[in-house]
Amino acid sequence: MLKLDPRTCVILLVIANAVIFIQRNIAIEIIWVGLLLLLLCICGAVRSAVKLAAVFTACIVVQYFVFPVAPKSVVSIFFILISYARKVIPCLIVGTLIMKTVTVRELTAALLKWKVPYSLIIPLSVSIRYFPAIKEEIGYIRDAMKLRSIRFTDKFECMIVPIMMSATTTSDELSAAAVTRGIENPCKKTSIIDIRFGIADFVCIAVGVLFIALAVIFR
Repeated sequence: MLKLDPRTCVILLVIANAVIFIQRNIAIEIIWVGLLLLLLCICGAVRSAVKLAAVFTACIVVQYFVFPVAPKSVVSIFFILISYARKVIPCLIVGTLIMKTVTVRELTAALLKWKVPYSLIIPLSVSIRYFPAIKEEIGYIRDAMKLRSIRFTDKFECMIVPIMMSATTTSDELSAAAVTRGIENPCKKTSIIDIRFGIADFVCIAVGVLFIALAVIFR
């Protein structure tokens, strides 16, 4: 599996946004999304790549083959939804790449390389750890509900109330853990993680810049 520098993933996220909103050529968009999906597969997230490819293909089919023959009332309702869903998919691909391949430690070390202020790194690192913790708590709540004969009408309340209580507790615990690890210490941080650009990183960035140029030329 290919391992990219976390900074490359962040740069690709910016490039993906730029390409998809600058371009007006469907061929460039399809090739760009295909390359991003290929990169996601090479990095080991094949299942996520297949799901996102299916969603993108469905959006293309609906917009270019279903809408031309559909009633105007249906097109007026769903056209904007499908169009913006298609625009967001490249960003979702790169976001999935970051979530699947980049750990919080690597992202923090990469941001420190870029001299990003601690006022941004601290809330970002805590937020990234927050959502997996909440997801784990939701799983525990579902398991507890399965052990009890709770009526269907009461499941919503039995789910929301514990989640709200757990969300507050989890945020306090993560903040305390970050402070305990010395994240607020203003001294220079060191890391055992080796953050450096490789050949694959330069190739990915160069391809992204090339697609920005193509999107501007064929706009």
